[in-house]
Amino acid sequence: MDTPAWPEALTKFGLPDPLEPARAAPRMRETLRNAAPHMDVRPPEVAEVRDLMVPGAEGEIPARLYRPNGAEAEGPCTFYMHGGGYVIGDLESHDRLCRRLAAHSGARVLAVDYRLAPEYPWPAGVEDCLAAFDWVAGPGASEVGAQPARLAVAGDSAGGGLAAILAQSRRDAICFQLLIYPLLQLVERRKAKPKLLEGHLLSSFTLDQIVRAYLTDPDHARELSVSPLLNNDLAGLPPAHIVAAELDPLLDEGQAYRDRLAAAGIPVSYAIGKTLPHGYFNLTAVLPGARAIIDETAVILGDALRG
Repeated sequence: MDTPAWPEALTKFGLPDPLEPARAAPRMRETLRNAAPHMDVRPPEVAEVRDLMVPGAEGEIPARLYRPNGAEAEGPCTFYMHGGGYVIGDLESHDRLCRRLAAHSGARVLAVDYRLAPEYPWPAGVEDCLAAFDWVAGPGASEVGAQPARLAVAGDSAGGGLAAILAQSRRDAICFQLLIYPLLQLVERRKAKPKLLEGHLLSSFTLDQIVRAYLTDPDHARELSVSPLLNNDLAGLPPAHIVAAELDPLLDEGQAYRDRLAAAGIPVSYAIGKTLPHGYFNLTAVLPGARAIIDETAVILGDALRG
């Protein structure tokens, strides 16, 4: 079946044809960045927000540190990776979410701005996150006030997939993983799903476009640093909390990973946003029920970090 044409009317509203990733990506990033303050309510105050540069795989990348009120000189830290299908999203699009997580968890959050496709396809973003995490767990710990023994990884959507990849790759250095409606595999994208799961910010069509932009070869989807759900070696992973969206094509993947972690003896808790779509952690201004789930998630994160 031919892919439907991208309506010209949508281009007039700043939404370029996603079948042309190199042209579409910069405008889509700008659209999301400009919309972010209107989609999220004002977050709680934190003691400090500081921009810095941290080591990536091929040079420094931007990062942002959130220090909550009452934080000691050194304390637990959450290493956060934003969502956006490996193509869009940045420190600004997820600023309010990171402030909320820091404020309600009582722990520092360090968000990283890893390289994005299509300019930098896989594995550039993964390698950036690994390099930045190794810095936080090692020589950079004192700069951000992080206790290396109390490091968590977290992320939403594609960032949730990156968090799972880091938890598998650096399992001995991570004490907790928070996966928010995570994108855990790119192999199977066209499963039969109820129509109510399609079109709520994420669809099978969107997943196909992610593969087109992110992977130079579709067969790379089977790599464990693309699809961590396929990893059979789950022993020794850190405890996890998975947060799902009921109206989400990724719902099955999150449930499957929860079950696989539990079968491997990994402590895992699970929560689902009833009647909420993919992306609701960034939509507190338009989805009133989202804020309570985010705040509860942050408390779970804080409790896990404090042990």
